[in-house]
Amino acid sequence: MITKKSKTSKKQVALLGATEIDINLISEDSNQPRKEFNKDTLNELTETVKLRGVKSPISVRPNPDNTGNYIINHGARRYRASVLAGLKKIPAFIDTDYSEADQVIENLQRDNLTSREIADFIGRQLAAGKNKTEIAKMLGKTNPYITMHCALLDLPDPIAVVYRSGRCTDVTALYDLTRLYKANNEEVIIWLATSTQEEISRLDVKQFSKFLKLKKAHASISSDDQTADADDKPSIISHDKKDQKQSEPISLLDSIYQLIKKDKRKPQVLVRDLSKEDKKLLKTKVKTYFEEGRNCSNVVQFTINALQDGRFSAKGSGALQLIAFLYGTERSEPFDLFRILDEIASNPEAG
Repeated sequence: MITKKSKTSKKQVALLGATEIDINLISEDSNQPRKEFNKDTLNELTETVKLRGVKSPISVRPNPDNTGNYIINHGARRYRASVLAGLKKIPAFIDTDYSEADQVIENLQRDNLTSREIADFIGRQLAAGKNKTEIAKMLGKTNPYITMHCALLDLPDPIAVVYRSGRCTDVTALYDLTRLYKANNEEVIIWLATSTQEEISRLDVKQFSKFLKLKKAHASISSDDQTADADDKPSIISHDKKDQKQSEPISLLDSIYQLIKKDKRKPQVLVRDLSKEDKKLLKTKVKTYFEEGRNCSNVVQFTINALQDGRFSAKGSGALQLIAFLYGTERSEPFDLFRILDEIASNPEAG
């Protein structure tokens, strides 16, 4: 009569085409080309091994210096995870015809699943009735990992385009970009269309998100100021429409200043990511003060007046306008927007 234990053992050997080896008889190859192991992914693999065991056998060869022992050809991660999981044995193929070159080739040729392939698998599991927690446990991943990959199953068209083109394949970046799109679809469409970067990273998306928040905050402040002015000075607001129009670019200048000075955004990257309309507003406003500096006959008096009426200041849009004006007073140099913006980043006194 065959015991349950022997049935399981024979079934496993037949299924895997491998033998089970005492884990204490196995050691890693000191010449293994792969030297670094990600701790987080190793911990995830350990949890999977605890739950389901080692499903793909490792490859080993006899240890010439220690009879009855073995050296790992490939499968060091599975071996380490098995040790951490407390396994006593591990399924393995014994391959005596294995060289260091084979180890390099095996590492080079290993193809991980793409994000879309993972998402498709998760989608099939959801369709089969499993929930995200069950799928996470099955894969040895976290619930947020499953949620982010689920987002790839239903990307908005503009984001699906950049994903399929290869411009953005980072799951976290795509997930965050999708959330931004739902709240700011026009701005995201413009940003994706005008952005010249070949690859959109999660840092790019994070910086763009900060820009949108700052821009909205300044727009809100500008709107509140206009409302207050309308209550206090109805005759001025109703007749001086020019001042109303100027509040929009001033708000943009404040945003630009903050992103460069506080968030350490590089001017070239920041301007590149602006919409065409905002880029035009920025250039027009800064160039206006540059030209005023170039054509000013009394620089000292103009500066004093501008400081008094709030056009110039030590930070924000006033500081940007002051820098543009002073560059204009040099007269020998042509207008250069980036030179002026770079001055904000390099000047410790401004702000």
